[in-house]
Amino acid sequence: MDLNFDLGSQEECKGHAILYFRDSNNQNEVWATYIVLLPITVEVSKYVPPFLMNQISDIGANDLSAFAFPPAPEKVESREYIDVIANIRTDDILYGGLFDSIDIQSSMILVNEAVQKYAEYYDQEVLLENSMERIDDVNNSTLDVNSVLYEFMSTNDKLSELTKMIGRLRFAIEGNENALAQEAETDIENLSKHLPSEYEIAKITNAAKSSDVFGSKLTDLWLKRCFHLTQQEFVEIVQIDEEIKRLESNKNSI
Repeated sequence: MDLNFDLGSQEECKGHAILYFRDSNNQNEVWATYIVLLPITVEVSKYVPPFLMNQISDIGANDLSAFAFPPAPEKVESREYIDVIANIRTDDILYGGLFDSIDIQSSMILVNEAVQKYAEYYDQEVLLENSMERIDDVNNSTLDVNSVLYEFMSTNDKLSELTKMIGRLRFAIEGNENALAQEAETDIENLSKHLPSEYEIAKITNAAKSSDVFGSKLTDLWLKRCFHLTQQEFVEIVQIDEEIKRLESNKNSI
């Protein structure tokens, strides 16, 4: 089957992707599933009771190391919804073409073919080699030691670090400590390279550098927005965006 990358590339598969189709009965409808390629090989027999071994004897390690769930596409809100989710989660986006949502069995076959195709693109050894080279390069520079740590941090941990750095920046600015402020701003910039652009780190920094009450409120709102993005709390994000616009509008009117 043809597998088109709307986001990402077959040369640098991330190992996790949103696969979507359009319904041949109504091409305005978008249906999707989620592909996962595990970085660890699973030995199935270790986790199955002996009396079930005959039933799973034909299942190989690859059947569990590369899979999609749900096994057949489910209807989603829109194509734009997939973009939002994929950008937050840094997923690949794959387009599988048209399918018949009524024919579940054929849909499952299509998804399975897509999983196998995506797995072919994903070369674990090459990716691991590239990652080790990146780490070696970082280790050769004392300026990039923190970058190694950021690679292994969860998004929530990175945001916790960001909150501390923003606090240091505001403290330094309020105390007219220019050197400390510059150091904090540099740390924030380095951390921002390990967070998606949707987190708008530059706007948080600019708000934090403002010593007035508006700057303080804007900083808090932007930080809250980051945590809502991480939790995919889209209703709260919309509310905060509106509050930010209202606050910026009131500031400009003064």
